[in-house]
Amino acid sequence: MRILCRWQHLFKREKLTLWVGVLVLFVGVIYPWYQLPPQSLKAFETNLFVTNVGRLLAALLAFIGLAFSLNFIVRRAPRLIFLMSLIFTLLFPYFIVTWSPTVAFLASSYYEQGETVSDHVDQNFPKVQAQWKQKIFLDNPELPPANLSMSIPDSRFFQLSSWDKVLLDGLGYKNSFFTFIGKGWIFTLFGLVISLIGFYLGAHENSVVDSTLPRLNSSKEENNWKNYFFIDIIKLTPGILVLITVILVSTIGVNIINYKIDTQFAKGEYSQVVNTSKILIRLYPALQGNVSFLERLGKAEFYAEISDPPLINFVKGLEYYKNSDFSSAENYLRKSFESNSSQFLFRGYLATAILNQGVDYLNNSDNRKPAAAADMFERVLAIFPGHMEALYDLMLARVVNGEFQKSAAVAKQIIDEQQYFQEQKIGLLGQAYLHLAWAEYQSGDVNKTWERYRQSVDMKTWGKSPLKEQEQQ
Repeated sequence: MRILCRWQHLFKREKLTLWVGVLVLFVGVIYPWYQLPPQSLKAFETNLFVTNVGRLLAALLAFIGLAFSLNFIVRRAPRLIFLMSLIFTLLFPYFIVTWSPTVAFLASSYYEQGETVSDHVDQNFPKVQAQWKQKIFLDNPELPPANLSMSIPDSRFFQLSSWDKVLLDGLGYKNSFFTFIGKGWIFTLFGLVISLIGFYLGAHENSVVDSTLPRLNSSKEENNWKNYFFIDIIKLTPGILVLITVILVSTIGVNIINYKIDTQFAKGEYSQVVNTSKILIRLYPALQGNVSFLERLGKAEFYAEISDPPLINFVKGLEYYKNSDFSSAENYLRKSFESNSSQFLFRGYLATAILNQGVDYLNNSDNRKPAAAADMFERVLAIFPGHMEALYDLMLARVVNGEFQKSAAVAKQIIDEQQYFQEQKIGLLGQAYLHLAWAEYQSGDVNKTWERYRQSVDMKTWGKSPLKEQEQQ
């Protein structure tokens, strides 16, 4: 009878709910929490190690949940640990934006590049659909997103209506971040919520020995789990308030110190500016992506006669870039990049300076140079692998130059890169498949041309894996 009671114990609603939560948590362990093109991570000398820490946490919680779903008493489950894990999982964007600025920069750059390319396709659709695209003109690329730290411009920031900026910039809940979020993070989030529901449903659970005692009625059970939930929230409230305070104070404190550095710079206290800035950037890594912060630091080092060639060359390159002298800007930005290739802004700005020169070559209606433009775009891709604007521009330049097979090769690369986007750019993919159709037409394969053209106008035909397509060809 006791064995039968134990088996029945496994099929209670709280146990079944916990089973589902554990299963979802294990799925969260299998899938990555974040995904970016591996070649770009390698080029920018970074990795997604911090996301693997999250997967380890999900695995530990899944095994704890499994133990309580099999044998342990659910009411004794470590609900506070799961609640704290839920909070830290929700703060995952903040950890990436603040403590892994290179990854955040890559995500923001790819997102902005995709938006720019999509806008070009939408605004120039008749021209991009025209055969061979001989009269197509490209848009001049913008500088990559650089201000990765939350700034407080004035006192109006502290008004309630402005605090969405805390969620977007401070905590990292931006479209650019979630464009590359992995299934692992999503499944872990849902797994934690479902597991907690199971724990609270079983908060009133009696032990197996006391299973013969009458169960509480449904209303009492409902009130019981609510009481447990409110008690746990009360226990966690001090820790949550401390965590929020630390995040806000650190962010506001960085801005206060930054304003103080501005004052020191205006007074000509350049040595103090350099010393304070270097300490601040070590304590708050997100400032590595703040262009105005780095520009001020470089100028202070120059005036203080402190030797820091990479940063000083970067500032000089910025000045030339602002004056649209992209060749001179490339010269100085390349020096800064070669001296410090790990600084992501040096690499991103150098790529943009070269890309602008390629666009100028292709946009010169009096003397178009598609071959020279294509070479420039290839150089961009060597510095910034997977650069969406460079790939799109290279695909067009190859067609303008009559190199249809090379254009098709670039189109395949675009299709491959889009697998890392949560929401793929439909217009860009349509153009990529259209270029594949042109290549097939030049090869004389009418049937394949029609198949590729269907892919360019019908997303339902995109089911085949791009990697398999490459293997077949």
